[in-house]
Amino acid sequence: MQVCRENSLAKSELAITTAMKNVYFAAEENLPNCMVPKLNKFLLYQGVSQLADLKCDGHTNYEHSTSIEEFQSCIAGVLEDQLIDKINSSVKFSLMFDESTDVSVHQNMVMYIRVLESDEFGYTSPGTYFFGIDSLSRANSESIYTKVMDMLKVKGISLSNLCGVSTDGAAVMIGHKSGVVTRLKREVPGVLATHCIAHRLALSCCTGADAIPYMVKVQEVINSVYKYFHYSPKNMAMLEAVQSLTPGQSKRFKEVFHTRWLSFEGSVSAMVTNFSNLISVFLEENSGKALSLHKSLTCFKFLYVVHFLFDVLKPLAILSKMYQKQDLDFTEVTPLLRSTIDCVSDLQVKKNGQKLTEFLDQVPSEPQVDADGLVTFQFQCHTIRDSSKQRDEAVKVCDQFVTGLVKSLNVRFSDNEDGSVLTALSNFFNPLVSKTCKGTDIDVVNEYLATVGVEGCKDELSCFLNFAHASHDNGNKSVKSTRDMANLALRNKDVYPAASEAAGRLLVAPVSTVECERGFSKQNLIKTCLRNSLAMSALNNLMRISIDGPGLSDFDFGCAFKKWKTLKTRRILM
Repeated sequence: MQVCRENSLAKSELAITTAMKNVYFAAEENLPNCMVPKLNKFLLYQGVSQLADLKCDGHTNYEHSTSIEEFQSCIAGVLEDQLIDKINSSVKFSLMFDESTDVSVHQNMVMYIRVLESDEFGYTSPGTYFFGIDSLSRANSESIYTKVMDMLKVKGISLSNLCGVSTDGAAVMIGHKSGVVTRLKREVPGVLATHCIAHRLALSCCTGADAIPYMVKVQEVINSVYKYFHYSPKNMAMLEAVQSLTPGQSKRFKEVFHTRWLSFEGSVSAMVTNFSNLISVFLEENSGKALSLHKSLTCFKFLYVVHFLFDVLKPLAILSKMYQKQDLDFTEVTPLLRSTIDCVSDLQVKKNGQKLTEFLDQVPSEPQVDADGLVTFQFQCHTIRDSSKQRDEAVKVCDQFVTGLVKSLNVRFSDNEDGSVLTALSNFFNPLVSKTCKGTDIDVVNEYLATVGVEGCKDELSCFLNFAHASHDNGNKSVKSTRDMANLALRNKDVYPAASEAAGRLLVAPVSTVECERGFSKQNLIKTCLRNSLAMSALNNLMRISIDGPGLSDFDFGCAFKKWKTLKTRRILM
């Protein structure tokens, strides 16, 4: 009898874990809960007989939405327990949070956490994880601060271990009197706050373009071209018909959005690639709107500017992608920025970008009068208007754009008080910076550590520098980068506690809220117009599974089953 009961329970457990795997798969693929019963039925048809044991009587089959949500809660609970263990092991952590509006016009706050993790070799690196999402009654500093504190309290996380915060730089986040960051700094001295580098880069590009009237016009023309085809199947069909005759010139037009970090580069690239086909369509259509756009596009000034922008926006797009990398270190921010500024400035001075050079090679070096007495030239089989004034203004516009862009980048990325501390920490742990050049950095790090309770450590910091540089100079291949040197301090915490404290705070410091933006993208994939009544707890569980869940074969469904069966008495296990 006992053996029969054990076999029955084993079958029931197998049925439940198999159903959980289907729920997990649906969550990973952002599928609605109503798809799970259909998925079970399909697998039964395919011969997965374990699912037949889900039905224990005429009323209970564990495919109701309530049962599916319980499965999701238990799966997410396992992932949350693992995250709490990582936070407790790390001790130090940093937060990234932002607010947004979902499809049901409710304001939500998403929060990510950055912790320190060690691999099997004892090497420590930062890891970023989804912490949670919750609704906001109002998107003011009081509501956001209260929500942050509540989310930490519910999970039993002590605020005293907070080392850094990253936000989008809005006034509600960084206001000097009552901003969220200001409130957190009052609670925890030594918190290092950063304004998201991806947001700062986007704002710099927008500022550089919007300050120049002709650049504003270029963006308006590009958006008009996008709308001309996007909202007209007839126009789109005509464009595709022309593109089919010219392989390699079929890039999709894009709209310029300041809130989409890479949209300007993609829009300009499409304009340059599709130019010849675009003009052909406008001439064929011969409508008022088409001829108006044709006039704006077929002049030297416009062509020169968009070809120049093609070259200049390329390194900026690369920088934006680098700044959106997961677990980016502060040590990488300035070198990436400086190299991009140098590249853009070089393009401004030499005017030797690939696309601009190709364009200038196909046009006359000076304006020329044609047989009809007009100043024009042929470019890609189309007539382009030209003049000395246009050429001078085109060069001037491009120079103004780059000058304004570089100025804005330097201003927005200049160090504030917290930035100066992070720069000093980066220099201190950089083995390529000469030890003799780190005197000021030692002073800054020493003063900062005093604010977190580590006082009188200047001599210790100097001793650690001597040790680290001696290791590097003597050919120690384990000390080649800033992160290596920080790990050297962490491994020798008992000897150099102050240096270890500084290393941990540098590694865990966040530099962007890119993960929050990805979180909102995931939110919008899950909570769609067809699922606009999704409860916040369900949304939180689904986002956790989809964002941080491992592959289906790597998840511990046994642990999730144990959680599920202890929630209440289960009829299938009786």
